Amino acid sequence: MMKTSITGIESASWYTPLVLRGTYTDMIRQAAQLGYDGIELHLMDSDAVDKKAIITALKENHVELTSIGTGPSYSQKRIFMTNEDEAVRKEAIRRMIGHIRFGSETGAVVIIGLMKGQKKDCGDPVKYDAYFRTGMEACIKEAERLGVLLAFEVIDRFESDWLNTVDEGLKLLDSFGSDALSLHLDTFHMNIEEPDCAESIRKAGKRIGHVHVADSDRWYPGHAHYDFASTFSALKEVGYERAVALESFLYPDPETAARRALEKINSYLK
Repeated sequence: MMKTSITGIESASWYTPLVLRGTYTDMIRQAAQLGYDGIELHLMDSDAVDKKAIITALKENHVELTSIGTGPSYSQKRIFMTNEDEAVRKEAIRRMIGHIRFGSETGAVVIIGLMKGQKKDCGDPVKYDAYFRTGMEACIKEAERLGVLLAFEVIDRFESDWLNTVDEGLKLLDSFGSDALSLHLDTFHMNIEEPDCAESIRKAGKRIGHVHVADSDRWYPGHAHYDFASTFSALKEVGYERAVALESFLYPDPETAARRALEKINSYLK
């Protein structure tokens, strides 16, 4: 059966589509109090956090770390795997390896979204591809060694200049040929890019490693018009049993968004 999860970040702007804010241990406690099975923590650098305290809080609150979001390095520090500066690329890979190792301690899926960088940030598409594959090969090697699942996030064209559709994602997985790689689907992005979201889920099938949910306006599920019934039906059809994480705006406030989302999600998990 699918598990429910909620996103959290230590600090971010009000309009960042992550629901919880605060210390990692406080967010874990809040996830438990709200009734979620797990939490997705968005971390700048896994090697710089108190992992022991996080793991203790997870155990004490019976909450899983379902996933590790790696985007803050890109969005807040401009550290990503395809930066033209070699020192920045090495730092990005170091951080990704740290996330992977933390994932091995907790069972979390490690998301690769904006940490891959944008092609426009590099300027040279040939260099971009070379930098990307070099970085990914290092990540894949460590993930395979530790048995950690990596998930490429499929992001809409307005936020990423490539890897926008499920078809593109599947081709990317094929190009690497590693069982350590999967696709991370997000209903908000799919609503923009996929002609038929349920059919795209069926196409991705067993290669889905993680799922984010938000409504078509990026509020909590149930606020707008996204067809969650067909999405959850397709996820069940392909045998998806990992986490479904709420990644939405925190409007009207984090607790209301979290509770209304959980009620909606649970209605489809029965």
